[in-house]
Amino acid sequence: MRKTRRGLAMVTAAAMTVLLSACGSKEGAPTTAAPAGTTAAGTETKAAETKAPEGGEVKAPETEVPAGDMSLDDLIKAAQDEAAAPGAGTFMVYAPTSRIAKALDAFKETYGIESEYYNESGQDLYTKLTTELEAGTKDTADVVLMQDSYLFQTQLVNYDYVTNYVPSYLENDIIKEDQNPLICYYYNKLFIYNNTDGSSGITNIWQLTEDAAKGKIFMKDISKESVNKNFLAMLTGDEWSGKIEAAYKSYYGKDIELDEDCPNAGYQFIKNFLKNVTFGSGDGDIATELSNGLGGNMGLFVYSKLRDDSVDQSKLNVVAYGEPQAEGFSGFMYPMYLQMVSTTDRPYTSQLFIYFLMTEDGFKSAFQTKAADIGTYSTNTTIAPLEGDKELTFWKDCLVIEDPIYLPEAYAGGVLDFITYCTQ
Repeated sequence: MRKTRRGLAMVTAAAMTVLLSACGSKEGAPTTAAPAGTTAAGTETKAAETKAPEGGEVKAPETEVPAGDMSLDDLIKAAQDEAAAPGAGTFMVYAPTSRIAKALDAFKETYGIESEYYNESGQDLYTKLTTELEAGTKDTADVVLMQDSYLFQTQLVNYDYVTNYVPSYLENDIIKEDQNPLICYYYNKLFIYNNTDGSSGITNIWQLTEDAAKGKIFMKDISKESVNKNFLAMLTGDEWSGKIEAAYKSYYGKDIELDEDCPNAGYQFIKNFLKNVTFGSGDGDIATELSNGLGGNMGLFVYSKLRDDSVDQSKLNVVAYGEPQAEGFSGFMYPMYLQMVSTTDRPYTSQLFIYFLMTEDGFKSAFQTKAADIGTYSTNTTIAPLEGDKELTFWKDCLVIEDPIYLPEAYAGGVLDFITYCTQ
């Protein structure tokens, strides 16, 4: 059954007055989602100013009706009523991972609500969603789970295509800094080395730039993995370039001297590091080949690949677990944003699904189903990492994390051209 969407232009002033007057009642359900920057309890937080890209036009949510104060039981009933209403469309989730199917199956089992999903990766998923929203397509997502902070900010947030919703029932459990925009979980990519032949890894990231490391460092091609590109771009910001500069002085005992084309130590590290890197086609292949390769070889790949059946874990060590830990950083981490689509006609179902995915039952149904799912960290502090893994706080202290505010600035400043040049 096709969805129906209500355009803002069709909402009259009188109808808006009726909606606003009814929004606080638990008996009457608001007919659309809460505005960006609100929690489930309707507590408003100041949202960042939205700026349209050059030549673009900021797209506002179709309606802006406060969520009101609603108990979880009332939310469940409202979502179930939405699903049972005559003409109700299909509840749809877009995600870059097929694992979302498991979460939707568990959602149906728990609440009896049918749903569908669309799975695509990278720019293609953003293109599909934004094209549908711009065209006013009726069949599109109600909730999205998205990676790549740069694309998330520039293609969704800057156009108000998504609405932030934090379930008030979990507000005290979810890490505060990860609530706006809501991050469901993080993945990490770590420097991991082959420990055979007496190899002991590194103690400082500048060791990765030396001639002895040439051809011994492996990572997925940045043209095929945008988060790898984002990781490098983050190094050029003040915070990480400062840490990289300090690591240089600690390792070499002198202040860094920058090449003319390097504005700061982050650029210099990228330039020196990439000349030593061999790009691979996928993290899984890199992990397998690393465990079968020579001692001292180093990979930067998704931590979960360490437990692939094809990988000999006994031959691999994680740099972050070294004592002392390597100066600078030990890899990077990227967020998975969980958001309502602003035009949804299933707001209560959307809110309930977001709540469910942020609970232990919902999260574990999809993202911690087996021991190999290390490297996946819920921002709900009551959901523990898997056995053999570290807490999210440990990783936040030693990994570079994407910043959706800085990345657009970095790319606008030409960092992508610099990175591309350094890979040639």
